[in-house]
Amino acid sequence: QDANELRRTLNVHLVPHTHDDVGWLKTVDQYYYGLNNTIQQANVKLILDSVLNALLDPNTNQNRTFTYVETKFFSKWYTSLPTPSKQSLKELISKKQFSFANGGWSMHDEANTHYMGMIDQTTLGHTFLKKELGVVPKVGWQIDPFGHSATQGGLLTSGVGFDALYFGRIHYVDLENRKKNAECEGLWSSSTDETSVFWGLTGSYGGNYGGPTGFCFDARCASLGAKNETLVRLSEDVLLKRIQTFTHSLGTQANQTKGRNLMLTMGMDFFYSQADINFENMDLLIEATNHFLSDGSIKATDVFGHRFDKVNIFYSTPERYTKCKYIDAGNAKEDKANTVSDGPTKYDPATWENKVKQGDFFPYADCDHCYWSGYFSSRQSLKRMERVGSSFLHAARQIESMVKLQSLQTSNNVESDAQKKVERAEAPDSECSWLSSQLYMLDDAMGIAQHHDGVTGTSKQHVAYDYAKRIAEGMSDACSFASNGLRELFFGPQSEMLENLSCCHLLNETICDVSQEASQDNDNMIYVVVYNALANERTEAIPLPVDSSSRHVVEQLDADMEWSAIDSSLIPSKNYAQTNGAAQFTLYFRASGVPPLGAAVFRIGMAEEKLNPFPAVARSVIERHLPLGQIRASSDSKRFASQPEDDLVVSNGVLTLAFDSSTGVIKSITEQHEGGISVSVTQEYGYYKSFHTPQDATTQFESGDSLKGDGMCLRNEMPWLLGTAQTWQNGGAYIFRPTPDQSFQVIPPKIFPSSVVVYESDLVTEVHAEFGDPAWIKQITRLIDGKDYVDVEYVVGPVPINDAVGKEVVSRYSTTIENDGIFFTDTNGRQFMKRKRGDPKVFGYDTPDFDPKLEPTSGNYYPVNTAMFIEDQSRSFCVLVDRSQGGSSLSDGSVELMIQRRLLHDDARGVGEPLNETDIGITPCPPYGDATRIGTGAIIKGTHRLMIGTKGANQARSQMDQAFSQPHIFVASAPRDVDIPFHQPGLSMLRASLPENVMIVTYTALDEEGNTFLIRLAHQYDIDESNIHSLPAHVNLQDLFPNQDIVSVTEKTLSANQDRSDWEKRRYKWNDYMKEEQSDDARLGLQTNVVVLKPFEILTFEISVSPFK
Repeated sequence: QDANELRRTLNVHLVPHTHDDVGWLKTVDQYYYGLNNTIQQANVKLILDSVLNALLDPNTNQNRTFTYVETKFFSKWYTSLPTPSKQSLKELISKKQFSFANGGWSMHDEANTHYMGMIDQTTLGHTFLKKELGVVPKVGWQIDPFGHSATQGGLLTSGVGFDALYFGRIHYVDLENRKKNAECEGLWSSSTDETSVFWGLTGSYGGNYGGPTGFCFDARCASLGAKNETLVRLSEDVLLKRIQTFTHSLGTQANQTKGRNLMLTMGMDFFYSQADINFENMDLLIEATNHFLSDGSIKATDVFGHRFDKVNIFYSTPERYTKCKYIDAGNAKEDKANTVSDGPTKYDPATWENKVKQGDFFPYADCDHCYWSGYFSSRQSLKRMERVGSSFLHAARQIESMVKLQSLQTSNNVESDAQKKVERAEAPDSECSWLSSQLYMLDDAMGIAQHHDGVTGTSKQHVAYDYAKRIAEGMSDACSFASNGLRELFFGPQSEMLENLSCCHLLNETICDVSQEASQDNDNMIYVVVYNALANERTEAIPLPVDSSSRHVVEQLDADMEWSAIDSSLIPSKNYAQTNGAAQFTLYFRASGVPPLGAAVFRIGMAEEKLNPFPAVARSVIERHLPLGQIRASSDSKRFASQPEDDLVVSNGVLTLAFDSSTGVIKSITEQHEGGISVSVTQEYGYYKSFHTPQDATTQFESGDSLKGDGMCLRNEMPWLLGTAQTWQNGGAYIFRPTPDQSFQVIPPKIFPSSVVVYESDLVTEVHAEFGDPAWIKQITRLIDGKDYVDVEYVVGPVPINDAVGKEVVSRYSTTIENDGIFFTDTNGRQFMKRKRGDPKVFGYDTPDFDPKLEPTSGNYYPVNTAMFIEDQSRSFCVLVDRSQGGSSLSDGSVELMIQRRLLHDDARGVGEPLNETDIGITPCPPYGDATRIGTGAIIKGTHRLMIGTKGANQARSQMDQAFSQPHIFVASAPRDVDIPFHQPGLSMLRASLPENVMIVTYTALDEEGNTFLIRLAHQYDIDESNIHSLPAHVNLQDLFPNQDIVSVTEKTLSANQDRSDWEKRRYKWNDYMKEEQSDDARLGLQTNVVVLKPFEILTFEISVSPFK
């Protein structure tokens, strides 16, 4: 074929695939084994078995292909295969018939996930594929997540060695505009270094990821409402009509993108359980299309006009398709000529560089009143649990590495005490050697939780319980391992010292069994190990639940191996969350100088003296009069009387806070230093009423099988939903939709006629407030000595529903900052994205057909993973969150965050039940029950960290890592008269603290011997966020191994499955075709083991070490 003929040939890539949710309507195991099919017909094991057989079918003339994504399921299946089947699969992989896209443990969400969780789950999947099969995925495949983040477009695409990223869902207005302008594929630059990746829509640009309409061949198609669409055994006349329909759909799709390659994603949720049916029809589709086009029954010019004369249709993979699109771009640039004649640039791939997508793909809506911004806040408890689990995994890996390094240093090749005392977490198969870590159970649970129906809170209730159970079991296993590891590090192998050392993972519930029990006996001594997983020394006020009002003496083990007394305060616990077993008191103590990637040791003794005259208030909590007030004490709190017009003022040496003395609600925050700023704050809690139709469509929706929507207001799947979405769209797990008046129902604070609850000490000051009548929101504003932030702890619930109205509960802070509609939200804990309220250019271009006033509230909500701020020329106000939430600035000076949701109706996006969490559970799902909620509404507790300054990003960055990685508390007890012989006063893996703008994202051992480690270093500031911290950072890798010699350093891609240098040589350079990169050593200076981190860069290294000689 000559070049002109090739240019006028349309290549149609059929990409067979299945989308297998790692939990959604059924649990992970129910999906894998095909259990509970009364909920949904889905059996992953059967799918993979069936696909393997179909690909090996000797009777087909076609080179069949199949693409798989979710490594959690694949690993479970592969490790159970008999050896001959494994060999057959490997042969298919070598011939590129069985391929992988994405390759993560799950297909992670992009709105609610923290970058740490995204990296971890991707690495877990990529590690399995590389070690077991030698496979390195080259293409991102995020076809189902509900909006797409800048972190995904940069860090989790080119960073992990992907050449392209494909997804299904974008805003319906953006989608229609891109179809008109042939821009359903293109380039996306979302990273600081302005590197572009290729992105493309799936699902024939219909807003999802299935095949063309009318060509559903799967055994499940009928259950999804599709008619019999098989091609097999049709007469030739009927087959011709079907192929005519098919080729016209190709013509439509071809006119919605550029170049001469099209991808048809032939699959949907849990397709291919009878793969022979799918492939038999696709074989015929290929043969019939080629036949009717070649014999003239269908004329290509009638379908494609002057663009194409021929069609070449074949089985393909996302990787092959990406290569062809890259060639499209290269040919267009090199020829310097248009590839089409009906428009100068519309279909020319060379023009991709002229309209590079910037930013992200939020917000997402699939019709006019259907904004998927509710899931940013769905299931707040699960979201917090995911963040805690991810943070602890980060720390536990460090402790594991520390144990192995110590073993290496002492030349002790015997299995360590920590390894012996923890029963090995069961990897996918007893023969599987790809994962040696004792932390597999938590790693697995966290990988599953990142799934786009996991941390999103959009699964059925029993599935959410399963996610939580997996995390809890993984945490328990990792806690035992980490506790024993710390004991070994402090006391040596086989030591019997502090055998009850354990983690305090329920501090949010004011529960720590060991300290509570030990505190009830004055003859006990409590020992606390505070672990710091950050790369900088830190000083924190540590909360420890205790059940004694005795005077506590807290001491720290110092460098001279002496115990030195430190500051502490005992504060009564109000137990607003009504938690069984919650401690009566919280003992706060100042943990100073906790080493980086290390631990400090403390002990606590109780005196017989009780603290009087206030039995529940420590003597260290001093009385503080309010202006003109009188003091009145009760048995469980101190109350300060005050005139209503007087303010309660407290300070910590850095900030001064003013409160309304009749309610305990914040009024202003002021910096105490000379020239410090002051920000007036009006604090409110309230809710939006969730919209629902008088006659809910849920009943009909639950009667059939489910998908999450096809991007066209779901009318193809649910024809009973007629008219505009305004008439029927409910709020639900996915959708945030307030009632049409958009009214915000303020929950008034409780007014205390004579007093507010205040606990004040030299270390911690608390001001309490309550909201509602009766109160169903309680708040503790906590100010810690010497800190430049304010913690606002809130307890919400049970959310009342006696009025039969679902509620979207919001915390709103209103200030006098003039932000002109501009606010900033982080993307997965990385970049800050500039948002504008009611932005007509929200998609990156003018959109006259977009009306932001259709849903002025939910349409302006964005995901907040760690922080959100507003600012003007001189002041900023920032809120850091302890889990993902939806947030916005709906009026100038305001910041609001959705902190809880309790809804009574389903939003018809597939989950088939209301988001109504209760404190006891549910009855079984149909047909064995009706999934009725049991108990009262759930109660959740959370914290907002407030900061003020002159530059919001700089303020937020200073606390984002601390908010993610709070100190990890390990507690033990022993009789007072037993000497505990610590070998060292503390631990640290580092020679010294790293620069303040650097975080060690990963420090984990890669082998049993402790010779090789995976290290990820992250620069935590973007360009221009700080005059100091936005500069490049220098790190000497030897500082991470102070007691070892570095033998070798190899830079890897982010998921560590290939050498960075190899990836740079073969990567597709979409920005500047065939541009060369400078070498590894020149860029990083690895010859001296000194790494230079550019702003916001994350670098990954595999480092081999040996003991000092």
